Amino acid sequence: MILRRVTRHVKDQNWFAVGLDFVIVVVGVFIGIQVANWNDERLENVRKVQIVEALIADLKDAIMVQEYFIEQIELGLSEWEQSHARGERPAPYYFRITGSETAPDTWGMLQQMQLADLLDPVTLFDLSFYYSRLNGVGRKYIRYVTFVEDSVLPYSETGKEIFYEDGKSSLGPTFTANMDRLRDFRSESKQLGEWANCLVFRLQSEKLFGNTCLRAGFFLNGMERRTESPSP
Repeated sequence: MILRRVTRHVKDQNWFAVGLDFVIVVVGVFIGIQVANWNDERLENVRKVQIVEALIADLKDAIMVQEYFIEQIELGLSEWEQSHARGERPAPYYFRITGSETAPDTWGMLQQMQLADLLDPVTLFDLSFYYSRLNGVGRKYIRYVTFVEDSVLPYSETGKEIFYEDGKSSLGPTFTANMDRLRDFRSESKQLGEWANCLVFRLQSEKLFGNTCLRAGFFLNGMERRTESPSP
C-alpha cells in the first residue's frame, strides 16, 4: 500500500508527500528493529535469570550436602580417636555416601547454553574452576571408598587384627593413609563450601568483581584461610 502511494505521489510530482512517505517507512523500520531488539534483550535477561537461579540452587545444595558430610566425618573420626585412645583396636573409620558417589554434572549441562554471553569473565572462570575442583574431589573420594570396599569392609567386623601392625596399637600404614585421605576429603569439602558461598554471594549481588573467589577468599591448595570477606 505504501508503494502504491509513493508511486502515485511521484506521478503527481508531490515531492512533499513522497518525503513524508519515506519518513514513515524509515520510522516504521526503525521501530520494528527496536521492538525486535527489546524483545531479544528481554528474552536474554529471562534466560540469564533462569541460569543464575539454577546455579545458585545447585551451589546451595552442594553447600548443604558438604556440611552434612563434614559433620558426619568429624563425628566418626572423633569417636574412632576416642576409642583408640582408650587402648581399643577399632576398625578404621570409613565414610560412605549413599546413592551416587559424585555430584551431578550441572556445569556440563549449563555450558551448552552459551554462558559466555551471559556472565562476566571472572565469574565464568570462577564457576568453571569450582566445578572442575568439585569433580576432582569427587574422583579422589571414589579412590578412597574403593579401598574401603576392597580392604576394610570385608574385615571390619570379624578380622580387625588385620588393620594393625603385629604387636602394635597403631594402624598399618595403608589404613592410616586411607584415613588421612578421608581427612583430606573433609578439608577439601570445607574449602568447596566456602568457595560455593562466595559464588552464591556474587551471583546474587549482580555486581562485577575484579578477583575470583579463590583470590578473595582463601588459599585453595593449603590449609591457611584468609579472613577477608568476598569483596568487589
